[in-house]
Amino acid sequence: MTKTMPSKLPAVFLLALTFLLLGGGAVLALQTQAPANDDQVWKEFITWFKTAPAGGDPFRLYGEELAKQGLTKEEIGRRFGVITRLFATRPEGAEVFYDRTFSRPALTGRPEVDGFASGPSEFLVGAVKEVRPGRALDLGMGQGRNAVALATKGWTVTGVDVSGEAVAAAARNADKAGVKIKGIKSDYASFDFGRESWDLVAMIFAWAPIDEPAFVERVRACLKPGGLVVLENFVSTPERPRPPMVRALPPGGTRAAFAGFEIVSYEELTGTGDWGGPDSDLVRMVARKR
Repeated sequence: MTKTMPSKLPAVFLLALTFLLLGGGAVLALQTQAPANDDQVWKEFITWFKTAPAGGDPFRLYGEELAKQGLTKEEIGRRFGVITRLFATRPEGAEVFYDRTFSRPALTGRPEVDGFASGPSEFLVGAVKEVRPGRALDLGMGQGRNAVALATKGWTVTGVDVSGEAVAAAARNADKAGVKIKGIKSDYASFDFGRESWDLVAMIFAWAPIDEPAFVERVRACLKPGGLVVLENFVSTPERPRPPMVRALPPGGTRAAFAGFEIVSYEELTGTGDWGGPDSDLVRMVARKR
């Protein structure tokens, strides 16, 4: 929910000192400035993010930009708290982030360099190895690594991603593999999941809001009787917390979120995810609609 400024402003303001400019004789007026509200913080960040310099950590660069504007460390920290929180609920953040990710021209195929995996999830491939192909929905499709892999096994695949660059990359990768997939640019809230439409819903590091019962119910309703959910994601622990936008639940949280399903297999482990990097706390689940 969008927050607005309270009706009464805080008692402490940032005051601009009145001083005489040497040689000019101009006097700057005394100013009072209230902290930017959440909407303003988010809008300013997204506007900057869309044209941020390529290379380097964009969040570090934005912090440096705010410092150049004269913001205090406290205010910069507050703004990053707002940005981190809103990344989980406002799809334009993920859209800009992944548009930048998937539009980079020089990709190596190495997750630790590119920032994402190019090969399919071994867990997903293994989970459906003995399943008769049908209609599959790949949420958070990315560049289509899993959608294309499913299509090569005979599945009719629709992939959804908030990033237009991702959907375009998936189409190119499907062409290279000689298969057809349907790519849809949409956020989760806007996408029509349908009812009893899919034999499989794949959520592989999909940043899907599985912490929201209404979303899980949409997934359940869209599956045909006996349809499967195959999910792989991070687990958030006190030792290895994950930012809100990742939608990583605490240990046992994913099983609890899908309590209305038959849990076919469930494992929480420490290992290297398909996206590379150091060992992480992961969850891998296969669940069937009752």
